[in-house]
Amino acid sequence: MREFSLLEGEEIIEEIKPLPALKWYFFVKWLISLLVIPFLFIYIFMFSAFLGPQFLIMSVVLFFIVYFGLAWALSNVSYNKFHYWITNKRIVTKRGILGYQIISIPYERISDIVISRTFLERLFGIASLHIQSLAGQISFRRYSMLGSEGQLLAIPNPEETQKRILELVRAKRREEGLTM
Repeated sequence: MREFSLLEGEEIIEEIKPLPALKWYFFVKWLISLLVIPFLFIYIFMFSAFLGPQFLIMSVVLFFIVYFGLAWALSNVSYNKFHYWITNKRIVTKRGILGYQIISIPYERISDIVISRTFLERLFGIASLHIQSLAGQISFRRYSMLGSEGQLLAIPNPEETQKRILELVRAKRREEGLTM
């Protein structure tokens, strides 16, 4: 499942797949994102009264199939593209919908790891980690929050993972003789 190359002397410490509840989280987000579809079907419903009750019933059934089916399919595809790796040198995240994006964050650049539990995340029983960099880089990616450079959505045991990553960051700084 790994689609990136390890650096020289690099080893994978932990491979993390997000919790399955992330599918439902994405499903709700896609339902909200796809709100244009109900308006298209309302337009069809307005004309269905002239075409008879069978057309109205078919339109309603088609609406539910398209709207919820598309949201469910996109949430499954999104979920299956999310994966995270913690190595002895960096954190690597993979995400996407149709394609994918791999982000690598070396420990030297990490300034903080923030645990996030938004209302929607709490509703689905998940939490996320947001990795902030020393440069204070602000990212405006789709799932970005808190000015973070990388996100680990719906990870199991976020407190333990946060602690483990911060320990690796401290060890890397000691090894390199970096301050902060």
